[in-house]
Amino acid sequence: MPSDTGALSGRLQDALAAEWIPLRVATSLVSVSPRTLRRWIGRGLPVYQSGPRTKLLVRVRDLELFLTRKPIASVNIGQMVDEVMSELDR
Repeated sequence: MPSDTGALSGRLQDALAAEWIPLRVATSLVSVSPRTLRRWIGRGLPVYQSGPRTKLLVRVRDLELFLTRKPIASVNIGQMVDEVMSELDR
């Protein structure tokens, strides 16, 4: 009889081969809580739902891209405008 760990890793391997996976599988795949995954969805992780009463699915590639994205440096617009205006005054 296989252990739970072996069955889980088999399911995760199947998930990696699939294009779309349920949120429950995604949480196991990246070792986060369902709450964290829902926060990520709120921050832009795309999901798919075929109807109002169906499971949310996430594409494995979208999850990979979301986890490897790099934050964009914040920009001080006011400072940029001041610099441009001072250049124009010269």
